[in-house]
Amino acid sequence: MTLRNIDTDRLLLMPVTLEIVKSLMVGSNDELLKLQINPNTKWPTKDTKDILPIINRTLEKNKVPSGFETWMIIKKDNMQVIGDIGFHSEPNEKGEVEVGYCLVEDERGKGFGFEALSAIMDWIHFQKNVSIVKAQCLIENKPSARILQKVGMKEIDRDMDSIYWEFIKPVS
Repeated sequence: MTLRNIDTDRLLLMPVTLEIVKSLMVGSNDELLKLQINPNTKWPTKDTKDILPIINRTLEKNKVPSGFETWMIIKKDNMQVIGDIGFHSEPNEKGEVEVGYCLVEDERGKGFGFEALSAIMDWIHFQKNVSIVKAQCLIENKPSARILQKVGMKEIDRDMDSIYWEFIKPVS
């Protein structure tokens, strides 16, 4: 099955392919330009660059995105990448996945994080092998905590640094 882009009011979520990852790992935007996506000098962020080798290993094994890797967050008005959202891995044996997201700094506070996370949560609704979505954010990251709460996640734990969140998918 071919994975489709996710379309929202202002955003396009596009799965990162093996070709895109390889291009980004060498500092090239050639694969983005082939797709008529405008690069952003602030993306990939440092955090995203850190996980590119992990995404690469997963895609090397699977060859095509399953949806449980990383998605680029693209503003439709200018087709520019403003961040990414995705999962740490495919669902485990309990049907759990962990979601994470990051926006470039100058696009934060505009509702894009909520819009992207809401879209991914809608996508998760159709994934039969997922029953629980988890997330983690730093205690001082109040905007991210608000977004997680707004999409229906509940705080389940916290430590000195982080808040841990969970969404239990309703049984249909």
